[in-house]
Amino acid sequence: MPGKWNFFEYSLCTLCGECLVRCPYLKLTSREAVEEMHRLVENQPTQKVLQKCVSCYSCNLFCPRDCHPYELILYRWYQEYLKKGLPVRASYFIPTAFPNFRTDLLKYMSAEERKLVHQWSQTEPGGKLVLYPSCNVLALPHLLQGDYLKDITIAGGWEQCCGEMLFRMGLLDAVEDRARWLTEYYKDKRIDTMLFACPACYHMFSQVLPEKFGARFHFQCRYLASYLLEEVEGSRLSLKKLPSRDITVQDSCHARVMGEEITESSRRLLEKMGLKIKEGKKRKGLGLCCGAAAGANRYNPLEVLKTARGAFQKAQETGAEEIALYCGGCLLTLDLSGKILLPSLPLRHLLEYLQEALGGGGHYPTPQRTRRLLINITLKALPQLISTKRIRLGSQEEKQI
Repeated sequence: MPGKWNFFEYSLCTLCGECLVRCPYLKLTSREAVEEMHRLVENQPTQKVLQKCVSCYSCNLFCPRDCHPYELILYRWYQEYLKKGLPVRASYFIPTAFPNFRTDLLKYMSAEERKLVHQWSQTEPGGKLVLYPSCNVLALPHLLQGDYLKDITIAGGWEQCCGEMLFRMGLLDAVEDRARWLTEYYKDKRIDTMLFACPACYHMFSQVLPEKFGARFHFQCRYLASYLLEEVEGSRLSLKKLPSRDITVQDSCHARVMGEEITESSRRLLEKMGLKIKEGKKRKGLGLCCGAAAGANRYNPLEVLKTARGAFQKAQETGAEEIALYCGGCLLTLDLSGKILLPSLPLRHLLEYLQEALGGGGHYPTPQRTRRLLINITLKALPQLISTKRIRLGSQEEKQI
């Protein structure tokens, strides 16, 4: 039954199973989907959902009555966490624990990139336009280099993490802690509009944290690509046409939930640069996860690779030459997975294309960064894969249980 942080709409659900039968990962029959929904609602052990869900969020889009089945799955994971804790191998992937898989990349960046990350973390956020650098952008700071951002204050560091990974892990009490911390941090900051390069952070700040966890932000939230598109269409930002090539777009899980504000503005901006987009099958919510969410709920690299393989296969079926991404997390995950799942299509971030269309660019450190990421995960997380030790989150640290 409903409890704190259980955001499922019990009164609206008819247990039709539509949300689960349409899932591209679970492969359930209609009968199995109905049975699994009964188990979820009644808090009984499931046969497949809690064991095989990749946390892609699409079931919310498939639900015909807007019942939020994804949040019910997260709540069941949270209940499991309260009983058993997390496997110790998850500790390296907790974004509020230091060091973690992203912060460890700092030492392998160029001096210029390290300077940028330090500068952003020390900058007081305030002004008409403030750009929030997500954890993934902090791992790839070259994405926010360019004169086109000269009138925008870039402010934020690792401590300002939005808690998205904690949310996808089902660590709901930790997400509430994040909401409380961020509310306190930003309450006295004079910000008119906060821009987000990361769709996950945009979703967390604009909807998840305020609507579900009580965060209060007085500034307007906007997606960076939609702002840049307005600048281009208003002739305030001039783009040159890039060499013609066919690309396909990898949509992030959060973007599919938020809809055209992210998915279409990103595509229109790419088209403004002269790139030709080749789409796969167009069905609401059908896009495939890059694999990051699968890793965030089962902490198993094999699940990440399995999910990423599906995304690569879908992209290759379009006949495109490259995969365009607008989510730094998708870029890191697919680039890392592509090193193992060879051959794979080249990957480029929307902001890398933009830098090229503005006459700059040419700096693509992601392959080197994910090579280091792969080494770090191999050394620090994989040895714990078979460990039976469990941990529980405390105040900014893990406690062994």
